[in-house]
Amino acid sequence: MESGNLVWTGPPALTPNHLESIDFLGADLRGKDFSNTRFHNCELRGARLDWANLAGASLNHARLLSASLTHAHARGASFKGANLRNARLAFANLMGSNMTGANLLQADLTGANLCGAHCLWGDITKARFTGALYDEATLLPPGFRPEAEGMVRFDTGRA
Repeated sequence: MESGNLVWTGPPALTPNHLESIDFLGADLRGKDFSNTRFHNCELRGARLDWANLAGASLNHARLLSASLTHAHARGASFKGANLRNARLAFANLMGSNMTGANLLQADLTGANLCGAHCLWGDITKARFTGALYDEATLLPPGFRPEAEGMVRFDTGRA
């Protein structure tokens, strides 16, 4: 796999759908296909995953501080306990994703699609949700007021 300056051939024991202990610090991974990939103990701080296909990927407990996932396709991805502090997820497709316990401190989810997602986040201090979509199936934290955060309810009956 090639990405900008980062070239990863991986140990022979790993498959492309199971990445373990790989350092993607600041890597340019824009538009790459990581669908159904399990990232285990990988460093993704500052990685550029814009327009990447992360559908069904497992990024549980991943370190994605200051990573960019703008327009990423992460439908059904799991970000349980991930550190997304200061990450940019603007206009990302997060439909049906699981973000339980994720740290979203100062994260940007402007225009993200959170329909059907489990959004029982951890820290969301100074996170931005303007224009993010949610629906009746989106699981939000108790007391979280999506409209007050600028989120928009998407009613499939109107589509």
